[in-house]
Amino acid sequence: WGWFKNLLGLGPRVPRISALEAQEKLRAGALLIDVRTLERKLNKIPGSQGLPLAELARRWESLPKDRPIICFCESGSRSQQAAEFLAEKGLEVYNLAGGISAWQAAGLPVK
Repeated sequence: WGWFKNLLGLGPRVPRISALEAQEKLRAGALLIDVRTLERKLNKIPGSQGLPLAELARRWESLPKDRPIICFCESGSRSQQAAEFLAEKGLEVYNLAGGISAWQAAGLPVK
């Protein structure tokens, strides 16, 4: 049912934030979650935690409930799915618009 609500636009509204907004939230204590799988081996945002989208449904409860979470992927599509899932669980969550590509374009550090 959840996927159908999202298809119709009835699912949770997850704010999309820019790389610079994400950086500010990180400074204030947010957690950065990388939902990519294989690409994470190529590059990553320092301090990010890997939690692939495919594993999110069974591992989401290990995430902190007391701080904001920012999801990202390569371009922002998979992380939108992850963020909507987490929002349905009641977490404060944001999607990094443009993903790690936007992060790099903003001149922010990548390993």
